Amino acid sequence: MDKKPGRGSRLAGSIVIAVNLFFMVICVTLFAICLWIISSPSTLSYVIQTVGSPTMKVLFPLDVLNVHLGVVLAIMAIFFFFISYMGFCGAINCSKFLLFMYSTLVILLLLLECALFFYYTSNLVEKGLQVEDGQLNHALRLSFRCCEHNYTSNIVEKIQPPWSCCGVRGFPVNCTAERAYTQNCQQTIAAWLDRYQPAIYVSLTILHVLLSSCSLIRRARSPSRSYS
Repeated sequence: MDKKPGRGSRLAGSIVIAVNLFFMVICVTLFAICLWIISSPSTLSYVIQTVGSPTMKVLFPLDVLNVHLGVVLAIMAIFFFFISYMGFCGAINCSKFLLFMYSTLVILLLLLECALFFYYTSNLVEKGLQVEDGQLNHALRLSFRCCEHNYTSNIVEKIQPPWSCCGVRGFPVNCTAERAYTQNCQQTIAAWLDRYQPAIYVSLTILHVLLSSCSLIRRARSPSRSYS
């Protein structure tokens, strides 16, 4: 007859269950929003323009809420829901197979997230904001209250900066070089990364290693009800 799980196993299982339940709720909510974007973007745009904050209104106009965005976000939501569900069910049922697979995927996700974050931030520091990044550039300008140097260094030529260089009041074509933020985005973001980038890596590592360790503890100290 199987013994009951020990205190350490129950604690580890509770952490895995709680964290993954939280992420599952987020994934389901995101997936529902994606279906809304795909099925009726105009309705969602109306809701955002009616009750959203000024920043949400300018970052998510109707032309941004397209089928491509909905499909991409829906795929991501399904992918992360699958991983969270694996950890959730594995912790509840003490499945050695599910817990091992979940632990492995969590570590692989850590490596992928760190690699993507390093790649993007390195390009950002080296090349600055790129045109193809679209709404992400607008979000960064609004967050850091900055603008690219080439738009503000030569006011005489009257080059019109992107609307986000003037904050939400610059949307959609009300921004001028005279009204633009004076801080240079490349320098401001680089300084922010120098200060907080190590903390971001440490936080990601702690979260993923904690989840992976808890799943392995749950696997090792609990009676197996494996699906394999």
